[in-house]
Amino acid sequence: MEGFEVQNAGTLVDALTAQGGYSTRTKARKAIKNGAVKLDGQIVKIPSTIVEHGMLVQHDRNRNALKKATAPKVSFNSDKPPFEIVFEDDNFLAYVKPSGWITASPKPQLSTSYSRMKSWLEKKSRSNSDLHFINKIEKDQSGICLIAKNRKWREYLQENWNDFRQGIYILVEGHLPADDVLKCREEDGEKVDVAYRTMRATAQHTLLKVDAPIEAVYLVMPALRREGCIIIGKGKSAPDPLNREGLHLFALEVEGMKGEELPVKTRVPREFLNLMKGGDSPKPAKRRGLNVKFGSSKGNRKLKQNRKSK
Repeated sequence: MEGFEVQNAGTLVDALTAQGGYSTRTKARKAIKNGAVKLDGQIVKIPSTIVEHGMLVQHDRNRNALKKATAPKVSFNSDKPPFEIVFEDDNFLAYVKPSGWITASPKPQLSTSYSRMKSWLEKKSRSNSDLHFINKIEKDQSGICLIAKNRKWREYLQENWNDFRQGIYILVEGHLPADDVLKCREEDGEKVDVAYRTMRATAQHTLLKVDAPIEAVYLVMPALRREGCIIIGKGKSAPDPLNREGLHLFALEVEGMKGEELPVKTRVPREFLNLMKGGDSPKPAKRRGLNVKFGSSKGNRKLKQNRKSK
């Protein structure tokens, strides 16, 4: 990867054209949009980004993009599941969808995480003949996805999905007070305190454990912005050091038909840990929401999920 220090303030596309060896602005603009350009170590995809004297620009004219578009390569065989399984019983299965994979699609020719899991389950046992996916996670996010093993549990899980408590990891650029609450609003304007834990912080990023459903992250984003924090990879102007969104559904509290608790949990994604390597666990200070505790199910109303899973 080549690099240079900006000599004259202006736009990123101008700097690449003047100092980066690109013969036309079109080629420079294409390289930026394809993710092949870094500004002070961070991938930038907006050609009009303002650069100042002394900033470091790195670029690679020999490739069109760093890594994007296609799903990550995963090896499959008949014995091992295509993705990590974190829960399974006779009624449903929970697996971890990696970032880069589409959860499910009506197009049969398209390979998805669900189609891969469905094929593996059908080969594993003849009893797996009535499979249904329950929830979707966006392509650039990761986390827990459920597959029902019969129509009765498909209907039950989908009808009660909004009542199942969720926990998400959110990776942001910026910092927040340790172990506190975010002042959020429902779509109808009603105020709600969302509890979070600060898992680890580096000089630039913070890893949060947030007591909210992943479908309602758009209600959390304004509160994060007010704290000066931007979710990694969420939006065209967001910092994108991982080529994915900094969102992972790590916990799901399923209540069975007989009232039994069926907790499902995953680990922190490896790419999150790599970015946070060397970070510290900040010590809690005085909390703004003294009566709101992370993980407390009594007296703590979660954000509503108005978007249907399927």
